[in-house]
Amino acid sequence: MSKKIFGLDISSSCVGWSVLEIDDNNKIQFIKCDFVKPPKDGTILDKVIFTRNKIKEIIDVEKPDYIGIEDLILFMIKSTATTTTTLSAFNRALGIMAYDYLSSHPGLFSVMSIRHALKLGKTLPKKEEIPDLVSKHLGITFPYVKDKKGKIKSESMDMADAVAVALYYAFILTGKIKAPKIKKTKTKTKAKVKGTRHINEQKRSI
Repeated sequence: MSKKIFGLDISSSCVGWSVLEIDDNNKIQFIKCDFVKPPKDGTILDKVIFTRNKIKEIIDVEKPDYIGIEDLILFMIKSTATTTTTLSAFNRALGIMAYDYLSSHPGLFSVMSIRHALKLGKTLPKKEEIPDLVSKHLGITFPYVKDKKGKIKSESMDMADAVAVALYYAFILTGKIKAPKIKKTKTKTKAKVKGTRHINEQKRSI
């Protein structure tokens, strides 16, 4: 059975999406890619809900078996708190939407893991090199979006990043690379709470 992978590159200005397919022989094939532009007007909730609904409509049509998302790396974001909060809202809202569709976790992958896995040389590819890089891996001519003057639009980079996400996920599913390990956080089972001893003593005296 073939497997369909949906890749997402999420930002508050443009959400790139892509669809790849793994056939019965584990060959990875490019299907399509495009983008969704959140509205410029309205509240942050208006923008997030609009974008979530648009992506959900696309997913309902494409019916992917897997969904991969480029995850947030907050310490790498050189932006204001407002920008970071907005980006987080979009990323997590679409992540929850993907979870609801799959009834399981979508793949959340860091940009560094993706670029390390997809690089063809020793140097990590830059963002503007991703379209050519995924094209070489998939054996396609990248479908750049251009303006009326023939200049490549910035949305093409978001589309390429979405293809990179899906391709990285495909590499994991076909066994070409190992799945990233999920770091488990240690939880303190015996937390000391200020005033607990006094409260317990009070209970014993009652």
